[in-house]
Amino acid sequence: MANKATIRSVVGARLRDSVPPPYRPEIVKGVRSDGQYTLILCAHAERDVVSSAELERAFRRLDVPAPDGIIVVGTVFTEEAKALATEHGARIVALRSAKWTDESARLRQL
Repeated sequence: MANKATIRSVVGARLRDSVPPPYRPEIVKGVRSDGQYTLILCAHAERDVVSSAELERAFRRLDVPAPDGIIVVGTVFTEEAKALATEHGARIVALRSAKWTDESARLRQL
């Protein structure tokens, strides 16, 4: 099942209100209120695992990142998705941390 991430440009002062409540305390850390950020909101239901394929599709759709950085939000990310975010200089804000791979996440969905 392919999830489609939402991509928006958000000013730092509005980031907190742009994400679901569980992510709000973490998303504002290190953010300038007058900064301009690209927010990639991935799957964030309780059982969702963000794979590298989902994140790769989001990065392909992203034209030009905002000057103050990219913030990727999701429930939990696979190791490959974390590496991909790092390659793109993106900061991850996750609800949980767990050891998932693209393969283990795919097998879970079967």
